[in-house]
Amino acid sequence: MSTIQHIHFDTIDSTHSWTKKHAATLDPSAITCITADTQTSGIGRHQKQWISPPHQNICTTLFFCLPTYLPYITNLGQILALSCADLLIKEGLSPQFKWPNDILIDYKKIAGVLCETVTLPERVGIVLSIGLNVNMPQQQLDAINQPATSLLEAVGKIYDLTTLLNDLTDIFVHHLAVLQEHGFIAFADQYESRLAYRGQTISCSDGVHRREGICQGITEDGRLKLLLADGTLLLLFSSEIIA
Repeated sequence: MSTIQHIHFDTIDSTHSWTKKHAATLDPSAITCITADTQTSGIGRHQKQWISPPHQNICTTLFFCLPTYLPYITNLGQILALSCADLLIKEGLSPQFKWPNDILIDYKKIAGVLCETVTLPERVGIVLSIGLNVNMPQQQLDAINQPATSLLEAVGKIYDLTTLLNDLTDIFVHHLAVLQEHGFIAFADQYESRLAYRGQTISCSDGVHRREGICQGITEDGRLKLLLADGTLLLLFSSEIIA
């Protein structure tokens, strides 16, 4: 699945939403990269708004198909987050993961990943989106409702978005091949070494239930280990760290 096709929009509500609607029309044998200069209604996990001024950041969705019931489908968001982290490391930064799919620099969010699936005949469609703050200045970052940063602020230079996106997709294609051959266990140590809040008390939410405990790391299949006050060790799959 090394073939990458591109679809670009000047303006769209959301590349993620568009891809979900049009999944059945996309090439099931390729990776399709859907991009836009401007998203008017970008979304993150649990339908949160993703703020991104025009022409400044990477806001893209990758679509591809996999056989149904593969165990590593739940790790695809983490693999894209790892790919983004590798890109940031090449720029001299030290990214951390806010489990499961957010990327932080000095505990400020620089990128987030959203992964959903679409049921198709005899296969599952993967809708995998990333928002990476690239050339966003501090004044605009301050308008976001959580601590945030960008490559411009962290490194101090302007980036070409096309070059950066091509580098990111190249890394992801390589990581995807490793995941398909070996599973998430091939990445678990690398991910855990950059896990934010390990050993600290955190709160996690799945959008309905909220749990508090000590972050104990992750399992070999990417689940979060949360130690509750009563000594129970929870293995979380669909939640996210919120504090």
